[in-house]
Amino acid sequence: MSLIARDITKSYGVQAVLDQVDLSLDKGEIVGLLGRNGAGKSTLLKIIAGINRPDQGELHMGSNTIGYMSERNPLYPHMYVTEYLSWVADMRTITDRESRVAWAVEKVGLDEVKTKKINQLSKGFKQRVGLAATLLSDPDIIILDEPINGLDPIQITQYRTLIKSIATDKIIILSSHLIQEIEALCDRVLLLRDGKIVEDRALQRTGSDQNHTIILELNDLIDITKLESIEGVVTVSSAPDFTYRLEVQSTDDIRTDVFDIVVEQGLKIKEMKMEQSSLQQIFE
Repeated sequence: MSLIARDITKSYGVQAVLDQVDLSLDKGEIVGLLGRNGAGKSTLLKIIAGINRPDQGELHMGSNTIGYMSERNPLYPHMYVTEYLSWVADMRTITDRESRVAWAVEKVGLDEVKTKKINQLSKGFKQRVGLAATLLSDPDIIILDEPINGLDPIQITQYRTLIKSIATDKIIILSSHLIQEIEALCDRVLLLRDGKIVEDRALQRTGSDQNHTIILELNDLIDITKLESIEGVVTVSSAPDFTYRLEVQSTDDIRTDVFDIVVEQGLKIKEMKMEQSSLQQIFE
């Protein structure tokens, strides 16, 4: 299962919103679309969902089905939860309506409120209703536009767990302008700026970040080639006051190797710290 977009371009009047956007997504990925307000996130998601058409470019997704939950999450407040979900199932001509509604209610944790009217629900439960409606047809690709907007910290944590639980055999794309949310939930991030994807990087969910920097301050000069010989070290640069910057590409923690080499050289470490690569740096 995959989704491929090529040369997606969209303008409204003289304003270019998307400019030759390319992307390729695979099954099992939770992909975060990060960008400031007005960067083109919602426009791109609507084009992928088939709501809007691009001015040029093409999408390839085979026979994959799409579920889309918009930022505003439009609901009918006067309807009961299961009544609303049943209505959505009818609109989508889902044949096994009752079993699918029961499945969606259980999947997103709506059992305790399923007999309540939507206008009686908290913001967090309303978001769950929207997600349940999105999941009813069991789509292969799930698009969530600002899904945690307006949730409190407890609701955000619950929503993260919920999204991760349904991601195994699907492609999930979610947009946000909150860096910490993308880092906490996604496997991969696409940074959209002025209608272009300017960064596409994988996010490490466990262990040390694959790309990081070690700042090393010693009491004297060291042979840089010794540091460069450590497996995973890409480059070593020096700065005043016997300070060295090691750019590392490895999931292993190499600080013990650094320590051993420093000791072998008869030197002492005044400070050694590891800086993880940060989305904040590329976002600014």
